[in-house]
Amino acid sequence: MDGKIRWGILATGSIADTFASDLKHSHYGVLFGVASRSFARAQAFCDTHGGTPSHDYAALLARDDIDAVYIATPHDAHVVWAHRALEAGKATLCEKPLGLNQGEVLSLYGAAARNNVLLVEALMYVMHPRMYLARKLVSDGEIGTVTGFSSGFGFSFPFTPEHRLYNRDRAGGGMLDIGIYPLTAARFLLGEPHALSGEARLAPTGVDAEARAILDYGNFAADLHCAIDTDIAWQISVMGSDGKLVIDQPWHSGPDNQSIVVTKADGSVQEFSTAETRPLYAVEADHVADCLQRGDIASDLVSPEFSINTAYWLDRWRTAGGVTYDADTLGPTGFDANPPVAGRHGIMPMMHMDGVDKPISRLVLGTDNQIDAPTLAAMADTFFEQGGTCFDTAHIYSDGVSEQVLGAWIKARGVRDQIVILGKGAHPPDCTPDAMARQLDESLNRLQTEYIDIYCLHRDNPDIPVEEWVDALHAQVKAGRMRVYGGSNWTSARIDAANAYARASGKQGFALVSNNFSLARMEQPVWDGCLASSTDSFRDWHTKTGIALFPWSAQARGFFLDWEAQPLSASRHGADPTIDEMHRVWGSPENLERRRRALELAARKNVSALQIALAYVLHQPFATAALIGPRTPMQLADSLAACAITLDDDEVNWLDLRASDSKI
Repeated sequence: MDGKIRWGILATGSIADTFASDLKHSHYGVLFGVASRSFARAQAFCDTHGGTPSHDYAALLARDDIDAVYIATPHDAHVVWAHRALEAGKATLCEKPLGLNQGEVLSLYGAAARNNVLLVEALMYVMHPRMYLARKLVSDGEIGTVTGFSSGFGFSFPFTPEHRLYNRDRAGGGMLDIGIYPLTAARFLLGEPHALSGEARLAPTGVDAEARAILDYGNFAADLHCAIDTDIAWQISVMGSDGKLVIDQPWHSGPDNQSIVVTKADGSVQEFSTAETRPLYAVEADHVADCLQRGDIASDLVSPEFSINTAYWLDRWRTAGGVTYDADTLGPTGFDANPPVAGRHGIMPMMHMDGVDKPISRLVLGTDNQIDAPTLAAMADTFFEQGGTCFDTAHIYSDGVSEQVLGAWIKARGVRDQIVILGKGAHPPDCTPDAMARQLDESLNRLQTEYIDIYCLHRDNPDIPVEEWVDALHAQVKAGRMRVYGGSNWTSARIDAANAYARASGKQGFALVSNNFSLARMEQPVWDGCLASSTDSFRDWHTKTGIALFPWSAQARGFFLDWEAQPLSASRHGADPTIDEMHRVWGSPENLERRRRALELAARKNVSALQIALAYVLHQPFATAALIGPRTPMQLADSLAACAITLDDDEVNWLDLRASDSKI
C-alpha cells in the first residue's frame, strides 16, 4: 500500500486509548483526528497519541483528511454514528456490538452497501492469526470429531448503576459487552448452531449481570458463560474424540500471547503458536487497510453475514434472559435517527388497481419470516425508502407475530396512508367464511389498522359454494374493512364462477390472484394446497380477464442460485427453502434448462440469474406484482436491481422454453 490510512477516532475511552496505542505499531495506519463529547478530552487524547482534535463527532466526519473512523462510543451510540460515518463516505470500524439488535445491524450493512463504503465490526480477536490457526486445527481433525465446546469471559466489577456496564440506557450488561466473545468464538470455530437456549441473572437496573447460553449443534452443545460481577476464566475449550484444544486469554492475543494447547487422548501435549509481531488492534487496523486496498466494502474475516448472525443470536440470548432495551421498541425515526422518507433512495415501478387508492409497488415485501420489530423495521425502512409501497402478510405467519411487528412498524413510522397492506386469512383448517371474518378481526387488531387494502383468502375450500365466499367478502368491503379481495391458491374456474355470481348480484368480485408464478414451474406443491399460475392456460386466463397476479415465491425460492455448490442460508423458519425442495419442487429437466438459459442471459446482461428470473415475472402480458422475501437489505437491493432489466418478447419466450435454444 502506497500511503497510510488516516484514522479518526470517535470517543476517548479506554478502548479508544488501546486502539490508538496499538495503531502506532500498524503497517498502514496513522492517527489523524479524534473527537469527544468534550473538546478538552479530545485535545488531551491527541496530546498523548497524536492527531488533531475536532470539536464534536460530526466535525470529525466532515474532515477531508480522514479516510477511516473507529467508533469507540458506548453501545447505544454505535448505530447512529456508524450510519453518519457511512453517509459521510468514511470506511467504518465500529466497536462490538455493531448494533443493539439484528435490525440495527441489518440497517448498517444496508447503508454500507448503498453508499459503497467499507463497514467492519471490531471483533479484533477474530482477526488475529491465532484464531485462524485454531480453526484449521479443529477442521483438520487434530482433536478428532468435535464432541463439546465451552467458553467464558467474566470479571468482577462492583455494581454502579450509572456506569455503562450496568446502565440500561447505555445498553449495559454482560451479553452484549463480553458474552459476544464466547458466542462468536463458538460460531467462528464450529459454524452456525441450530438453536440457542439461555438464562440470565439480572442486576437491579435490569441488565444481565451474569448469563449462560447453550448452542445446539445436534451431536454436541456449546456452553457459553459471561459475567460483569463475577470472575470467570477467559478461555476457549474445544473437546473432541481424540483430544482437547484450549486457548487461554483468547480475547487479547498479542506478541506474547499466541499459543494454542492440544492435549491428546493419550495425555500427550502439543503447543501450537503463531508468529504475529503486531499488537492486536494494529492487526485489526491493518485488516481494514487491506480491505480498502482491495476496494472491498465488506470484511472477509468478520463478514456481514457473520455480524448479522451474531446479532440474531444475541437477540435470542437476550430474549431467553429477559433483557430488553429501548432500542427494541420502534419510534418515528429510523435507525439513522431520521424519519424514513418514501422513495428517498430509489424509485420502484408501480401498478394501479380499481378500488385501491394508492399506487402499488410491483415488488411486494414479504414479512412471513419476521419475528421481531427491529428486524422487520430494517427491511421495511429500506423497502419504503427505495420506493416500495406494498407489504405482504397473513394471519397464519409466525403465529401472528409477523402481523404484529408489521403493525408496530406502520404505527411507529406513521406511514399507513402511504403503504398498501396485502393480507391473507382463512388458511386450512379454518377455511370458512366465518373463520375469515374472525381472523380478519384479529389481523386488523394486530396490524393496528381499520382496513386492509388487498385481502386474499389464503386457500380455497371447494366445499364452500363460491356464492358464500362472495357474500362474506363483499360484506367486509361494504363495512370498510378491506378495499379489494382475491384468492391465493385458487383455480381460475372457481374465480370465474365467483365473479359471474358477483356480477349477477351487483357485488364486488375477485380482483386478483396470488398463486405461485416464476420462471421455474412448480412441479409439486411446496406446501399442501398450493397452486401455480404458470401453466399456459392460466397465463392466457390472466391476459384475457385482466385479473392481476401477485405471485408468491416469484424467484422460485432460491432455485436460480447455485444451490448445488453453495449451501442455502441456515433455516430458522419453518417456511425456509431446503435442498430437498429444490429437487422435489423445482428440479425438473425443463426447469434446469430454464435456469441454464437464465444464467446465460444473465452473463450477457451482466446481472444475476436470480435477477433475470424476477425480471421475467415483471415482463408478462398481464399485470404482476411479485412477492419477494429478502432476508437482508443487500438481498433486497439485488431484487430491486431486477426492476431495471429490460427483456423483449423473444427473450421472455426463450427463457420459458417457448423458443429454440438458438433463438436468442
